Amino acid sequence: MIAPLDLAAASRLFGSEYVEPEAAPFPLEASQTPLDPSAIADDLGPTGVIAAALQHYEDRPSQRDMAATIASLYNDGGVGLLEAGTGVGKSLGYLLPALRWAAANGERTVVSTNTINLQEQLVQKDLPFLANAFGDQQPVRFALLKGWRNYLCLLRLDQAKQFGPTLLDDGVADDIEHITIWAETTEEGSLASLPSPPRGEVWDEVAAEPDLCTRNACPHYQRCFLFKARRAAAQADVVVVNHHLLMSDVAVRRAQGNWHETAVIPPYSRIIIDEGHHLEDAASAHLGASITRRTIHRLFARLDRRGRGLVGTLIARLSASQDLLSVASLDIVNQRIAPAIRAAREKSDLLFDLLLAFLHQGGNPVVRLTDDFAMHPVWKGGLNLALTDVLREIRQLNESLTLVRERLESGAHRDDTLPPLLSELRGVSRRLEAAAEAISLGLRPPLGSAPSVRWVEVKGREGNLAVTSVPLDLAPILREDLFLKVKTAIVTSATLSTDGQFTFLAQRLGLQDDNFTPVTAVFPSPFDYPSQALLAVPTDIPAPNIDPQAHFTAVITIITDLVTASHGGIFALFTSHRDVRAAAEALRARGLNARYPILVHGESDRAALLDQFKATHNAILLGTTSYWEGVDVPGNALRGLVIARLPFRVPSEPITAAHCEAIEARGGNAFSDYMIPHASLRLKQGFGRLIRRATDRGVIILADPRVLSKRYGRDLLNALPPAKRLTAPWPTILKQLHTFYAP
Repeated sequence: MIAPLDLAAASRLFGSEYVEPEAAPFPLEASQTPLDPSAIADDLGPTGVIAAALQHYEDRPSQRDMAATIASLYNDGGVGLLEAGTGVGKSLGYLLPALRWAAANGERTVVSTNTINLQEQLVQKDLPFLANAFGDQQPVRFALLKGWRNYLCLLRLDQAKQFGPTLLDDGVADDIEHITIWAETTEEGSLASLPSPPRGEVWDEVAAEPDLCTRNACPHYQRCFLFKARRAAAQADVVVVNHHLLMSDVAVRRAQGNWHETAVIPPYSRIIIDEGHHLEDAASAHLGASITRRTIHRLFARLDRRGRGLVGTLIARLSASQDLLSVASLDIVNQRIAPAIRAAREKSDLLFDLLLAFLHQGGNPVVRLTDDFAMHPVWKGGLNLALTDVLREIRQLNESLTLVRERLESGAHRDDTLPPLLSELRGVSRRLEAAAEAISLGLRPPLGSAPSVRWVEVKGREGNLAVTSVPLDLAPILREDLFLKVKTAIVTSATLSTDGQFTFLAQRLGLQDDNFTPVTAVFPSPFDYPSQALLAVPTDIPAPNIDPQAHFTAVITIITDLVTASHGGIFALFTSHRDVRAAAEALRARGLNARYPILVHGESDRAALLDQFKATHNAILLGTTSYWEGVDVPGNALRGLVIARLPFRVPSEPITAAHCEAIEARGGNAFSDYMIPHASLRLKQGFGRLIRRATDRGVIILADPRVLSKRYGRDLLNALPPAKRLTAPWPTILKQLHTFYAP
């Protein structure tokens, strides 16, 4: 993946030509009709529109307080860091004032989420519900907006069918036909709605791309799926996006200095960032540069793949014409472009082979590149020459592609198939340029460049090698180019505070400044945790940092005993895929899979595993990272949770290591200032998987005695919801579990 690829293209192409004529203008100066915070709270109260639309209404004082606070922030402006505990109903708490503000003032709100699950909840459930609840009071217009490559381009589909024999490999005709049939009936036209997603190389040829789009000159413009979505977004009161698209928008606006017209997202002055604890990670992923071996291979393959590809198609078109321009251009293709592709491919292979050997030499799948890397022997061992050769070959290839393209574009050529083909070549050329830039930034950044975190890593089971560089300090970018550019910004999540304070997140997001003080509030969960949940910490198991194997064995025993007491319905959360696989093997060796389905993260699709877990009611689900949050399993299907160990970040992980070093250099304490707050947020997220409704009951086993033996443990425990606590040897806890689960 080339992280900034679309941004580089978009920064050149988004702008006045991209602004939709239907787009509602950004209101630079306008009188405002303030909201009445008490009236907003009443909307969610027992006599409000929400209660009237629900069959079973539950009054949630925290939800009403949250909505009133947001209404005040819309009136007064500023940034709010608002933590809303599980069960508060934060989505209605922020959507209702956003919609009331749109009706009163004509200003849209962008809502950004981190997970697809929450996006789907907003656009398929919450917003339609509010539209029904408001009835004739006001219209509710909303849209879900995705990135360019999520949408099918009908023009590129036509071209793929036309160029098929020379463009695509044998055996993909069925994929193109499948997409063609689907395109005739789909309303959304996004990859997610395709019943059977095609191979990546096929979607590469038909996906919408900003630097290939001809906008309103396209014959399919009126039906275009992407512009249909953007027209809907331009007229919407609420536009739902994800954090990555939001960061794309920020990057484009930064590059253009454009804060009042359409960029990636229509203009907005109010923004709500749900799942806000993920914003910094999303910014890291999208404001940096990354290139993988597979990505650059696919770029070369788009040009030439054993005679197929864009260059093969160009050769076929030029060979069919005998005019002097075509003959001369064909000579350039054969004598310069084809050899340049081979050379660039070979040089890039050598470069990545050297980097792979460098990784293997250290025995680690990830290696951070510090300033000392410039003196590493690998440079004299061939990396310096390989990098120089790759950059030169890509530059020469792009120069040759540009020469042919410009000649053919300026000539009086009547072949109507050439313009779209040349446009595709221009797109690949720009992507190769971005790839070369990503390689340079990752391996040998220019002198004087801003501090960055750089690393190389092997990704996935296939060993795809990646080179990545991201800015070290994102706080100034987020503050200056996001939060200070809007009138109101709400950052919300069930987990924003650490040790009862918002200092950590405020620092990470650039919101702690002498002249800039966000509004902060915690809206507590309505659940009765002392009666609904039991939090147990065994005192007689080894700490994972002292005796990892003995600790792991104890965790397997805890899972086995808990499953026996609860009759299944268990989540076991780990901090690594290795531990998940080892736990699955150990539990199966004990024969638990004969009585309880064992569902393992990585052995099947995440959604399929969750559906199976909910359906069986007695399963054991073993998960890591993505199962610590964004998973909603209400009811009796989930009645027990094992947290294998405290979720500390890996100290050697490049971004973590760099941030810790920066904190220490400033005179801070990296462990207390960075590692502990991150662990606290993740631990709260994991805890939150268990109790999802007022009728849920369950047990949480925190199988890490460090929360009892270390000074930081008390703060971590105090940050968790007030479930009944039990600290005892495991046999004592087990007796209590059987009592808890007794009919």
